[in-house]
Amino acid sequence: MTYNLMHLAAMLRAAGGVPAYGNRRSEWDAGQAPDQTNPEHR
Repeated sequence: MTYNLMHLAAMLRAAGGVPAYGNRRSEWDAGQAPDQTNPEHR
């Protein structure tokens, strides 16, 4: 488990952290979740 956590930390550091795509509360509140269909589209 320790190796996995250290490996994950190294990958996140190399990638510059957790990407913000799909991870913004304001977009979720506005109903723009990336895996949800648009409820107004009919």
